[in-house]
Amino acid sequence: MDLARDIPILRDLPLEMQDIVLRVLLFLIVIGIVWMLRRVIAAIILSPLTRVAKRSKTSYDGIVLDAVRGPLNLVIIAVALGVTTSVMDFGPEIKGVSDLVARSMFIAALTFTAYNLVGLIALTPAIIRRTTGLKIEERLLPFLSTVVKVFVVIMGTLIIIQEWGFDVTGLVASFGIVGLAFSLAAQDTAANVFGFTAIIGDNPFDVGDFIITSQAEGIVEHVGIRSTRIRKLDQSLVTVPNNVMTGAAVTNWSRLSKRRIDFYVGLTYDTTSQQMREITSKIKEMLLSREDVDPESVVVHFVRFGGSSLDIRIICYVFIADWNAYTAETEAINLEVMDIVESMGLGFAFPSTSVYIESVPKSKQPAAKRTKRYAPASQEAAEVLLDNSPRESDTPNQANESASNDSD
Repeated sequence: MDLARDIPILRDLPLEMQDIVLRVLLFLIVIGIVWMLRRVIAAIILSPLTRVAKRSKTSYDGIVLDAVRGPLNLVIIAVALGVTTSVMDFGPEIKGVSDLVARSMFIAALTFTAYNLVGLIALTPAIIRRTTGLKIEERLLPFLSTVVKVFVVIMGTLIIIQEWGFDVTGLVASFGIVGLAFSLAAQDTAANVFGFTAIIGDNPFDVGDFIITSQAEGIVEHVGIRSTRIRKLDQSLVTVPNNVMTGAAVTNWSRLSKRRIDFYVGLTYDTTSQQMREITSKIKEMLLSREDVDPESVVVHFVRFGGSSLDIRIICYVFIADWNAYTAETEAINLEVMDIVESMGLGFAFPSTSVYIESVPKSKQPAAKRTKRYAPASQEAAEVLLDNSPRESDTPNQANESASNDSD
């Protein structure tokens, strides 16, 4: 069968061109058939490994199969390309280009296999610590996975470029210069990214923690690559760059294992020494009986004679981190102290001042001349009082005479 005669387009071509065109057509037909059957061929190749993976007790065999299944299609095309060009004898130049393409496809397949493995393997902090000895926070794993994927793609690309005869060293150097210029232009962004890494690595706080910094005070809502968002007590949202967060002191109130209760109780000065001993003992027993109070931290002592009270200092720690629960426990302890004071018949002191009068100045008017003034019951009575009262112009004798006449 002469294909050149059966195909009208090839009849008018020279013999050499007919041969080249026929080989190209056969090449494309073979590659097309392999391309359409690539999934079937891959399934045939992987069938023994699939049976082994099903019998395996670990999940890693299935992970490897999932990572290899896609890149294997590329390997099948590369093998078909290399074999077809060798059999059809296209010449050394075309054979060399075909080999470069086939090797590049092999490298790309390996690169994508590694890329898939990074995405499929469920890394945990325990696995990383067991294999590498490094302690990594779980929230950092997605970021590390992205970094590793980018590194794998860059390395695969550089190897392929080197296969084609380009100078990778000069390319890397040029990338370094471009990277330096980029880092100078985006140094704040780079600082925030490194700040994110530091926050995740050091783990000074988690989402949901209540923290206090020089920038804000509130609950952490989000830790991103560029910034951290904090919800303040007034419900306003503050966005703080990560490089600022890593450079500031952070107080994390949510990491408390216990909280301190410290207050004074002032009793009146009529409290006796025996009553003072008894009340301090009862308060201490009350604190030791409470479930949330650290028994080793209880301190109850009569500490000083205050300006208007006898002061008892009460100190203890409670195993409560939540603020609402802490205030409720403080209230319960305060009420217990009040019950103890009331049951003993004692009283709470309050600031007071005692005034002592040594002498009262005497009135300049003689006692005989002092008169009591009463509010008149009516207008007529007021007029009578005014008429009978001594006037400034009257002498003492005239006043006495007026008084005697009235008595008559």
